Amino acid sequence: MATQQFLEININNYQSPLDLIYHLIEINDIDIYNIPIFDITEQYLTVLKSNSLNELDMELASEFLVMAATLMQIKSRMLLPHQKTDDNSLEGNDPREELVLRLLAYKRNKFLAEELEKEYNLNKGSKLKNTSEPHDLGIDIEIVEDKLDINKFAKAIDQLEKRNSLRFSSQNQRIRQLLRREKFSVKDKMKEVIQRVFEKTRMFFSELFPVSKSTKPERISGFLAILELIRQNKIIVKQASPFSVMMIELEEETKEKILESNSDEK
Repeated sequence: MATQQFLEININNYQSPLDLIYHLIEINDIDIYNIPIFDITEQYLTVLKSNSLNELDMELASEFLVMAATLMQIKSRMLLPHQKTDDNSLEGNDPREELVLRLLAYKRNKFLAEELEKEYNLNKGSKLKNTSEPHDLGIDIEIVEDKLDINKFAKAIDQLEKRNSLRFSSQNQRIRQLLRREKFSVKDKMKEVIQRVFEKTRMFFSELFPVSKSTKPERISGFLAILELIRQNKIIVKQASPFSVMMIELEEETKEKILESNSDEK
């Protein structure tokens, strides 16, 4: 699967990372239940490299970067050896399962949105008309004896409802867990970084977002917040060498603004 053909993709045309991944799956005619995660990850990263995230909203840009980290994590888990159970089946869940569930939910919502848009375009501008009596329309009413057993009908509905409940309850529970996943605002993290560094004069990045007390999405949002503060000339970041710890300090102008704000409040 060649990645060069996707270099012309404009990331501004996509509303979310799932929108982009779903497009890659469609144009490659891939089975959504058996995603070649290595090829999709390579194509996704190629699209990010060929596009500028600076043109996107900070929140949306962070979502694209979080999805890139998620794809890399799934890819690394796929490389790990799997232990076999007594019946020679592979132990553990497929690392792609969560991504597949999210894509299925996205596909369903996209289909419903397209159907609603079709109905809206078809019926917009329509006006309600008062109902007419059948005899005014030249329709003869024929009374047919009702042979429906209301008790059997109610029983059939109960059985159908139970089957559907058992069928979809497990998947709906997983989707709800995905929707409850924590999200962090980059703007809020920018304020947090400035306040905490001001209180201690200088801090290491590992002190701001320790691995033991923060989640991966929180650390990614914190890192994006620091990049944005550097761009706005509000903080100074020092490193002794590449990949070494980052020492963070406030610019003098930023300190002065905080001091003025504190004095005004008093």
